[in-house]
Order: sequence, then C-alpha cells, then structure tokens
Amino acid sequence: MAGAFIEIAAQDEQVRELLRQLAERMEDLTPAFAEIGEIVTESVQRNFEEHRAPDGTPWAPLARSTVRQKAKRGRSPKDILIDRRILMGSIHPEAHRDHVVIGTNVVYAAVHQFGAGLRAHIATRRTFPPIPARPFLGVREDDRPEIEDALRAFLEA
Repeated sequence: MAGAFIEIAAQDEQVRELLRQLAERMEDLTPAFAEIGEIVTESVQRNFEEHRAPDGTPWAPLARSTVRQKAKRGRSPKDILIDRRILMGSIHPEAHRDHVVIGTNVVYAAVHQFGAGLRAHIATRRTFPPIPARPFLGVREDDRPEIEDALRAFLEA
C-alpha cells in the first residue's frame, strides 16, 4: 500500500492479554482485526472532521497563501485536509489473520501525516515553505474501550 499507514502495537497490558488469549484459541483472527480496522478507520475520519491528531493536538492552521487559494476556488478555509475529501475518503482497513493495516493509497498522504521541509522547484527556481505535519492516522485514547470490547466479543463467540 503506497501513501501512509499505521502499525498498531498493543502497549496496553489488557489489550495484549486479550490478543494473546485470542491467538491461543484461534488460528485466523481476521474477523477480530476487521472489526478493529473499522473502529480505527471511523476514528481517523473523526480526526479529519475535528482537525486534530489522534492524540488530540489541533492541526496547524493553514498558511495565508493556502487560505487565499481556497477562497478563490470557493472552498472553506476551515476545512483543513478535506478540500475535496479525497484523502479523507481514501482511508481503509486491510484485515489479515494476524494483523490489521489502516492506511491510504493517496501519494501525498505522507506529506500531511509527517510534514515536509523547505522544497525547491528546479524548473521555476522557486522555493516553497515547509508543510507542517498534520497527523491523521493513529489510535485515539477513546478508541481503546471499543477495541477491547471487540476483542472480548470475538473471544467469547
């Protein structure tokens, strides 16, 4: 998958214990990971809507030049990273038997997730200012209970 993705490593001891129990009982955890993928995908969608990183940090405001460009095109300058909803709509989970990947195939996703430094365009000899990181991929703290519930439900089924 090109673009950007996240790898979720369970740090929470309860979640790790539930995953260990699941692994002992099941050969193929795809259904559990599919459910977790949906939970995290919905969470990422909320990050776009709330203009915030998964840890709750607000995204950097748009540069004045970007606000002007959006205004010229009749777009709202309040909608950071969701101008045409391409990136936001491209987030999808990929469940496997032993893991889940949540990501996008949009090539510019990594620039927004991690930011980009000063850039130069050789043909025009112009330089472009840095793009601040606006992380959108990740697990929010308020997703943990729902993930634990999904794992318990799968374990008890």
